[in-house]
Amino acid sequence: SSVSSDLSSGVIDIYSNGYAFAALKSDGSVVTWGSSVNGGDSSSVSSDLTSGVIDIYSNGFSAFAALKSDGSVVTWGDSDYGGDSSSVSSDLSSGVIDIYSNGYAFAALKSDGSVVTWGSSVNGGDSSSVSSDLTSGVIDIYSNGFSAFAALKSDGSVVTWGDSDYGGDSSSVSSDLSSGVIDI
Repeated sequence: SSVSSDLSSGVIDIYSNGYAFAALKSDGSVVTWGSSVNGGDSSSVSSDLTSGVIDIYSNGFSAFAALKSDGSVVTWGDSDYGGDSSSVSSDLSSGVIDIYSNGYAFAALKSDGSVVTWGSSVNGGDSSSVSSDLTSGVIDIYSNGFSAFAALKSDGSVVTWGDSDYGGDSSSVSSDLSSGVIDI
């Protein structure tokens, strides 16, 4: 009811996480509601969500990321699980073409084939252990439900990161993932 007037017309899509909603309007603006800590309250970034948003992504439970027409990204929601992207804000200011998520983190694919991650470090928000493999050549990213990511590179190799118990560590099959992979 607090945003009913904003939802009375112009909504073209609705996105959700475990606790909140975000509506994308035809004018490129965003309206949010639900659990305030989990993305229902976007007031901290409201000035960045008044226009230019072309897509919204949510992780499983706690945060949203909006991709803008200029290739920048705006995030909100639980700061521990992807709502706060300030540590990588300069990398998300332009060039982003797609965003992927798991339960607790995000990964952005940039036009130069590089990847930027944020959110829960143990669940894939920290890709520093494989950062040298994510600087170029990535063509697609896949995520599991909660804890890990896998990047497919143009040379047919795969790079993984996130919780080692749930797919983030592929070292036991690294030789099989070094070439020839066409899909994950």
